[in-house]
Amino acid sequence: MTKESFLRGAVILALASMVSRVIGLIYMVVLPRLIYDDGMGLYQLVKPIHYFAAVIAIAGMPVAISKLIAEKVAQGSVREVRRVFRLGNLVVVITGGVVALSLLGGASWFAQVFARDLGVSATLAILGPACFFLALSASLRGFFQGFQYMTPTAISQVADQAFRVTATIFLTLWLRPRGIEWAVTGVAWGFLVGELTGFLILLAFYFAKQGELLGELPPLKGKTGSDSPVQIIFKLLSLATPAVVATVLWPIMQLADSLLIPWRMEVAGFSSDAIRESLGHLGMALTLCQFPNIVTVALATSLVPAISEAWALKSRKLVTYRVEEALRMALVFGIPSFAALYVLATPLSQVLFGYPQVGEPLKILAIGTITLGLIQATTGILQGLGAMTIPVRNLLLGVVAKFALNYLLVAMPNLGILGAAWSTTFGWALVATLNFVAVLRRVGQVVHWRYGLVNPILATALASVVMYYLQDTLVHFTPNFLASLLALISGFILYFLLLAMWGTLEERDFHLVPGVGKGLGRFLQEWGFLRS
Repeated sequence: MTKESFLRGAVILALASMVSRVIGLIYMVVLPRLIYDDGMGLYQLVKPIHYFAAVIAIAGMPVAISKLIAEKVAQGSVREVRRVFRLGNLVVVITGGVVALSLLGGASWFAQVFARDLGVSATLAILGPACFFLALSASLRGFFQGFQYMTPTAISQVADQAFRVTATIFLTLWLRPRGIEWAVTGVAWGFLVGELTGFLILLAFYFAKQGELLGELPPLKGKTGSDSPVQIIFKLLSLATPAVVATVLWPIMQLADSLLIPWRMEVAGFSSDAIRESLGHLGMALTLCQFPNIVTVALATSLVPAISEAWALKSRKLVTYRVEEALRMALVFGIPSFAALYVLATPLSQVLFGYPQVGEPLKILAIGTITLGLIQATTGILQGLGAMTIPVRNLLLGVVAKFALNYLLVAMPNLGILGAAWSTTFGWALVATLNFVAVLRRVGQVVHWRYGLVNPILATALASVVMYYLQDTLVHFTPNFLASLLALISGFILYFLLLAMWGTLEERDFHLVPGVGKGLGRFLQEWGFLRS
């Protein structure tokens, strides 16, 4: 069948996200050299406006459309699938159109009121159409994700990023002789080219695959209720609104951090230079600790339609199986990522950023690779079960707890910025715990303690010892970056081999990796690393 299993879909999305992040890393290195520091300043003024415009344009529709379509797929209703997609598309055309027209017509107003610099007016105007194509892509992604067919989303994501970065480089170089404001518009043109490319790829997949996907639906199961267009739109909006709120909460939390942390560090007696340096170290540590969660972000995207389908089929056994598999994968990837970032915190910080001081907050935030992964996985599960508001409520509680601890801990002279790292870690842990309890109440016991927790912890402990001593030895013979890289790779290879030998990973798990998975599974089976 064309439709992938939800775990295979998650692996495909994770690989695409990894490729996109590598391309994005090139972009981050090149862009300051193209538009210089004053151009980067103008770009930073535009970023928050662009972010909120994009959130409003897509209006949470990928989650809402994928969930509703997954339910209609489970019922086998081709007509209802088409109706949900058409009405969802209508919503994003309206929201994306409003955003596009607002930015096109009101670019000068947004530049003056929010950015306080009329030099970004042209950049904001160009971002309007980019948001419109982003909105159209959102409905198409929701359609494919509802069928648990993740390949179009993955390919369009990589193509979008590649074309965006390429267009940005060429256009900023071409426009730079006209002045720095013109050069910054090259960044906006890059976004427009990328979003248009992603949309055209998704549209091509839609015309090529929709008949095949709809033809694979199971036979219609009895009489299914037919909602009116108003009812369908109401359902879409009720599902999308919590997703929008959660999306908006993260940048608001970061904005509040940028105001609260310097104030409390001043109270503790830190100088302005020390505060700026500490905030920079915290920002770099946050970026690095969130990198391993590309797997669980992809898992959450894949989980919503998978759980929705199982729930619509009223198959408690299938719901339990998919929830257990999702949490197993979140822990299998989260636990060793925590250990790797903790053990190699200082050398990784030195190699990647040139500041070994980043290692101090990174050791604390490394716990977040487990808790953030659980937040993302359990959010996908709860959304699939229809409990859309619970993850948002829990996130709000976590934000409140984080701010309260920030107020108390950052003002302690012996902690300073480390207090912010501890408060962030505690906030994530609280949200993960609340989400996990909510899942247990609805699904029951879903973690196999031996395969999902004990084996990963034991394998991580052994791999951590190897990573620590290998890095400590290699650093005397090789450059720092090579020593850290070899230690990291060796530790993860040992970890996954131990899990394979102990039965936590099976041959079917390796088959999830596109292209090389089956060959890798056979190789490990032949060499005795996998149980028969």
